[in-house]
Amino acid sequence: MPEFYAFGEILWDCLPSGKHAGGAPFNVAAHLAQIGVSSALISCVGRDPLGDEILEVAGHKQVSVEFVTRARIGLPTGTVVVTLDEHGNATYELVKPAAWDEIRVPKKALDAVSKARAFIYGSLAGRSPYNLEQVDRLLDVKGPMKFFDVNLRPPFADPPLVMDLARRADVLKLNDSEVGRLAHWVRTGESIPETPRDDASITRDCQTLAEATSVYCVCVTRAEEGAALWDRGNLTTAPAPHVEVKDTVGAGDAFMAGLMVGLTRGMDHKRVLEIACRLGAYVASHYGATPLLPPELTQPLR
Repeated sequence: MPEFYAFGEILWDCLPSGKHAGGAPFNVAAHLAQIGVSSALISCVGRDPLGDEILEVAGHKQVSVEFVTRARIGLPTGTVVVTLDEHGNATYELVKPAAWDEIRVPKKALDAVSKARAFIYGSLAGRSPYNLEQVDRLLDVKGPMKFFDVNLRPPFADPPLVMDLARRADVLKLNDSEVGRLAHWVRTGESIPETPRDDASITRDCQTLAEATSVYCVCVTRAEEGAALWDRGNLTTAPAPHVEVKDTVGAGDAFMAGLMVGLTRGMDHKRVLEIACRLGAYVASHYGATPLLPPELTQPLR
């Protein structure tokens, strides 16, 4: 029985270097499997060759696809056109509609999640009302630690929806521009870019989100500056190792996998952040979202 479950998109990232299996929930599940914990994905693919191929990739990555269903005719396997700037930072054009807009959750999946150690969901799959109903059922399940991966990808970046989903989590994870934007929205009702640049600003923004959601563990990734974990008023930070960035696709998902394993095991927060930052940096220094992780990076979590 898998220990960790991820709900949301599995799709093809169409990069300048070719197509790679992706979608944040799939990437997290693939990284978890490499760390050595059993993981499963709850998603949907099309009845098409791209769907066949992506399920095969998931198998190679040791991700259980028992709860990945096939979409109704007419909904293709998801694709995303990814463009990279000169620093390797990605922008995404999500093709709509796609199979992952209709993720069916059978009762058997609810039972499995109730016995799991952790469950992760993201805001992107919430772009469809169908998925919101399904994730609602999963979030009613008692048992696993619930991680919410905030992903403000325009045009699917609706602050009220994101905040509603955040209220159901035990742990929020978002990047520094997202924590600034959401905290500013909570305070003023305006959704405008506002990235906190120092620890005091990050602490203030995490506090704002915590008060608005009643979630008292907020993790903020800060790209090459590392990450911060705010827990009931205490801020722990860790630096990121310096690497030459190839592309940032999947780096946050590797970080998330490390964070989930560390927090569910009750590890020291500083240690968890250091390990998660190393995982994220390693992925950023390689092409594609789920490169093979070296044993010295996964060993501390085994």
